Amino acid sequence: MNGAIYVRHVSVKDAAQVAALSAELGYPSTVKDTITYIQAIDKSICDVAYVAVSGETVLGWIHVCYTIRLESGPFCEIGGLVVSRNTLGKGIGRLLVEKAKKWSAERNIEKLRVRSNVIREGSHAFYVKTGFVEYKQQKVFEYTIGAEVLNEKAAEGVKVVEGKNE
Repeated sequence: MNGAIYVRHVSVKDAAQVAALSAELGYPSTVKDTITYIQAIDKSICDVAYVAVSGETVLGWIHVCYTIRLESGPFCEIGGLVVSRNTLGKGIGRLLVEKAKKWSAERNIEKLRVRSNVIREGSHAFYVKTGFVEYKQQKVFEYTIGAEVLNEKAAEGVKVVEGKNE
């Protein structure tokens, strides 16, 4: 790693490196899918993604989103943060988190949250060191919407885009 490290918005030209880093975290993705995700985040007013780079090498990325809950109000959340295994401990994660804090503050949001898998003890220590306080523990449940439901929506003439019905 030679040269300055700086943080900038993610670009589709970063897709291959972002996909490789995502796989390091345990979330394999194709370059094509990663391009689609980057483009969707780029169009969103509630999401942003940044990369930490040295030259043309992506050393890490962070995705931040604004959200609101009926019961607890608005907050921003780190949707994902990955730093290359080769550069852990070099301050890259801290740079990315600082950028997320700034993005949140620019929107007058007082809370920045992150969810971290219980098995990622190193990540937990990092977040505490970065100023986060453990708020609660929870389980995450997921339901896969079957093709039959999506086909029904299409038959009704409802366009399903990014989780919204139009």
